[in-house]
Amino acid sequence: MTSKNPNPPSKLPNDEKEDSSHTVRIGKSATLDVGSTGNDRALMREAMDPANESLGEALRLSYRLLQFAIAGLILTFFFSGFQSIPEGVTGIRTIFGKVAGDPGDEVISPGLQPFWPYPIGEFNTMQQRQNIEIRNMFWPFRAQKDITLEAATEASATSEPLRPGRDGSVITADGDLAHLQLSVDYSIVDPVSMLTQLASEKTDALVRSVLGRAVVQTVAVYTLAELLEQRETPALDIRQRMQKFLDELQVGIQIGSVVILERTAPLSVRGSLQRVQTAREDMKTNLERARQDASAKLVGAAGPNYLVILDMIHEYELLLTAGDVAGSDKMLRSIGQRFEQPDIGGHASRIIMQAKASQDNISAILSKDARRLMSLEQSYKENPKQLIQQLWLDAVRQAMDQNEVEVFSVPNELERYVIRVKSSPTVMQTRRDAELARKKMAAAMIKGDLPSFELGSRQIMIDAPGRRLDKSGDKGFGRD
Repeated sequence: MTSKNPNPPSKLPNDEKEDSSHTVRIGKSATLDVGSTGNDRALMREAMDPANESLGEALRLSYRLLQFAIAGLILTFFFSGFQSIPEGVTGIRTIFGKVAGDPGDEVISPGLQPFWPYPIGEFNTMQQRQNIEIRNMFWPFRAQKDITLEAATEASATSEPLRPGRDGSVITADGDLAHLQLSVDYSIVDPVSMLTQLASEKTDALVRSVLGRAVVQTVAVYTLAELLEQRETPALDIRQRMQKFLDELQVGIQIGSVVILERTAPLSVRGSLQRVQTAREDMKTNLERARQDASAKLVGAAGPNYLVILDMIHEYELLLTAGDVAGSDKMLRSIGQRFEQPDIGGHASRIIMQAKASQDNISAILSKDARRLMSLEQSYKENPKQLIQQLWLDAVRQAMDQNEVEVFSVPNELERYVIRVKSSPTVMQTRRDAELARKKMAAAMIKGDLPSFELGSRQIMIDAPGRRLDKSGDKGFGRD
């Protein structure tokens, strides 16, 4: 392509006049001549081939990438149905909203579970074991704040009654009010039955409603004292009623346990009720201690088999009260014989053994005296005065040989006079020691050998004849 200018610019005649006052303007013109030959198109194609090849390669690469992306999206879509189910989670699979799986296999198990992706298929899962707590439903509004129960009790007053709708409470069998806080553990044992009737997020609300109904019905059969004193039975009854209601609804929920976290009377009377309960507990403690003491004393009195003797004594008292004298006397002899059996121990056995030993000792002394008298019989027949004199002298000698005996010799001439003689200190001390030993022996016999028997509740007869322990039957209560 060339550019030519065949007519060069020249000055016009009129332009000369303007040169003196204005700048001279020169006119220009251009002519474009395009020349082409037969090889121009080939040259153009040759120049465009590398660009076309680059563009085609780029398009082919983009298409392949797009194919891989689509394939990846398709795979990702199908693999998105795979879910990992952790332990403690249960649920079901659904296809377009309907439960999937053969009968009995609808429930998913822990682990990796392949399934159709959403929205074709869906996993409906929930925790298999759950816990809820009821803190405010049956609890007063004042105690719902972050204060202790004792502080809430001190802050309450009888002039501030409970307000329905604000203060929670429940009515007991005796018409009193009580406050409770509870905790419930439950499990989903049939996810198919539950999830086909109820959304998973509404299970807590259902369990709370069933719990409130069960609490009202259960507490209505307990008095306030029974509700506060019986620790386990009310909770077991509440659990049983809850399970019955849930079984009727067929929602596949199993109640594991019900725990009463707190229970109390209305706060305004809680202090007085606690004092009454403390007194009752003290009474139970004292009663149990008294029973243990009574058992220890009875075992100490008659040994481990004291119940046999106690039953015989009770039967004896019944016969005596009924006026059966012959029967009571017979039973009294049976009691005496039973005390002598080898299986009876304690103080009774020791007293009987001591009595038998004393009896044997007395029998031996009497036998000795009898033999001595038998030996003196012939001497008495021959010379009674001499024998009496000899026995008298022997008795005087035995009396005079004792340590506490003092002998004073006074001349016969002074027999008309009264002489006061001070006793020997040694003899006085001997007398005091002997008297003290005698008293100690008597006290030991009373405490050890002859203990006082305390009547038990079974032996106390009100407005009726009492115990008669005289074996002869001639003395004692119940005998006119």
